[in-house]
Amino acid sequence: MTLILKTKPGDYSAELPAEFSGGELSDYLSAYCANPLFRSARFEELEIDDNPYRRPVRPEDLSFLRFDRPFGRADASQLSALIGHRMLLNIHDTAKPMYAANMTPERWAEHALFYGERNRVLGELVRPLLEEHLFGFVREAVAEQVADRPEPDVAGLRSLLTDLAERRGSAAEEVVGLVAGAKAADEAAKMTAVQLLAGTLNAPLRVSPAMVPSPGGTGTPAITGARREAHPIDDVLGAVLDACGFGLEPHRYYQYYLPSTLAAMNYLSGTARDPGQVFAFLGAMCVRTLDSLALIGGHGARLAGLAGPADSARTEAALARTAPAAETAATVEAITRTVLEPLSHRFGPPALAAFDRGAREYALLLDVHHDDLTTQLRWIDSAEVYRAKAERLQAAIDEHHIPVALDTFVESWEECSTTHVHDDDRLLVIESGEMEFWNCFSGMHKFRAGDKLFIPKHRLHGSVVLSGECVYHQPVITADLDQRYG
Repeated sequence: MTLILKTKPGDYSAELPAEFSGGELSDYLSAYCANPLFRSARFEELEIDDNPYRRPVRPEDLSFLRFDRPFGRADASQLSALIGHRMLLNIHDTAKPMYAANMTPERWAEHALFYGERNRVLGELVRPLLEEHLFGFVREAVAEQVADRPEPDVAGLRSLLTDLAERRGSAAEEVVGLVAGAKAADEAAKMTAVQLLAGTLNAPLRVSPAMVPSPGGTGTPAITGARREAHPIDDVLGAVLDACGFGLEPHRYYQYYLPSTLAAMNYLSGTARDPGQVFAFLGAMCVRTLDSLALIGGHGARLAGLAGPADSARTEAALARTAPAAETAATVEAITRTVLEPLSHRFGPPALAAFDRGAREYALLLDVHHDDLTTQLRWIDSAEVYRAKAERLQAAIDEHHIPVALDTFVESWEECSTTHVHDDDRLLVIESGEMEFWNCFSGMHKFRAGDKLFIPKHRLHGSVVLSGECVYHQPVITADLDQRYG
């Protein structure tokens, strides 16, 4: 397909020409994902060891996915969101220099594939299409929120941040409560920590006054630059990651990022790279600051203890330097003084309105992430419940001869299914062979012939075949079938 612009000389619109519409550009998604770096994962790639360029997108799913229209909040963890955000993360990361610890000839070849002109140009071509698909519902929801509100001022934005800090505090308590109450609390803690680590690879935990632009000058919204102001909260997160035994290689745990984790990362990357979005980026970073204080500052010690043994000296030292409740209030004051007031003084109402929009949009993405993570944690912790549910549903299908949509797979030894989600509820029914199934970092389930599991829609999972051949079925479970027999 070739793009031939039909714009006449002198014509101009702030909108992209029709030739750049979603329908016209969708073919380029397949071309972009043809990069061998993005092929699906092999068994040995459950963790990506010292290779920042290898990104298992699962491109085979592009054959049936649509990216030419936004989805609603209820579908924010659907398959096109997961695959789309994986692609968008990869696109953003081509603007960030990354190197393996051991730059072998193979790594240099992959470096060339990742940063090469073809990958970068195709990525930029499809980026607007992906962003509209992935963030359309966020923009619409926030536009409705602010439609009848007065123009924001410093006092109103300070009140908004105070309310958001309280909301993030309640969300953090719920997450850590779920982790602590889990049967395998260490696995739940590690799955939670994977999401935290992903975000820190993407952006600092706190906003910096240096990010605020000045008239006639520049700000420093680049979120992965060398200048990251040290803060005790970073040490607290470090203690959590130590307890998990996590390495810090870029995106080593890429397969375990939830769709909503990627969404929050990509929002920050997208607004940071766009000079027209610098004030929205600042709003988002201020909310990220409050969220970090709530979860990491408020519950980091507990998460570290649940994840496993940690360097107690480092943990104690880090925690001794934080006072989360007091610091949250102080942080809102500091943001008011160092971000909001300078924005109001230097740039006036348009900057504050953009800050307000960025804060609200990112806060909505955090709400979506909270729902996504807590739902995943509950599913992880309820394996036996979902096995029993699967047995009831399959028995009803067999007994009542209920016709269902059914996918059947025949896979060979060590054939791996890159982590993914389904857009409908399904059963996993093993007919023959053996499979290792995971829905959590470090949490594995071994299935044999006759085993069954209910897989709710939008829940992240993957698998690998452990026998010479494995035959399994995935009956689709409708809402009516689930209500009657589940």
